[in-house]
Amino acid sequence: MVKNTEIELKLLLSREGLEKMLQLDFMQQAMRPDSYKKRRLVSTYYDTADMALTQHGIAYRVRDKGDCSFEATVKTSKQSKDGLSERLELNLPLAEAKPELNGFAALGLGYELSELAPAGVRALFTVDVERITYILDYAGAVIELAIDKGAIHCGEKSDSIDEVEFELMSGTVDVLLELRERIASQVELRAEERSKFARGLALLQAK
Repeated sequence: MVKNTEIELKLLLSREGLEKMLQLDFMQQAMRPDSYKKRRLVSTYYDTADMALTQHGIAYRVRDKGDCSFEATVKTSKQSKDGLSERLELNLPLAEAKPELNGFAALGLGYELSELAPAGVRALFTVDVERITYILDYAGAVIELAIDKGAIHCGEKSDSIDEVEFELMSGTVDVLLELRERIASQVELRAEERSKFARGLALLQAK
């Protein structure tokens, strides 16, 4: 897997389907003991007044990670199909939850966000979720299972979030796809094609 590349599978399940999935024998066997974690993540997405970052294919957020740590993230979409997305992801630790536009060139972006946003950025919308995670050891791969429940807030408008993400930490994409098919054979599910960023932009445009 290419360094700094996020490979993620995003799915939608009913509450009953989620409970059933978590109890499947192969899922129980794959869950790493004591890997359960629950936290609140509050992510604010930013762009310039003329949406220069979005026009360059960049999603930029600042996240309160719920453990007294903060992080700025740049994501650039590479490809997405049937809920499976592959994108460049660059993370910059922060001392506080405020936008920092410099530091991404050295991480692999090739330039600084300040070059696209010389006048700074403004908040677009906020994503507030409760996230439960497990680490799975499955067929030679390491996968993070994240269960998100919360909402996207954009002014007076909001859109609920209730989704499951499988992020490939190490291993091959084929393993991730095989896991999806194995789950789908026993639990009704469907792919979520839209990222949280895309859903937030849709709310913004609807204002």
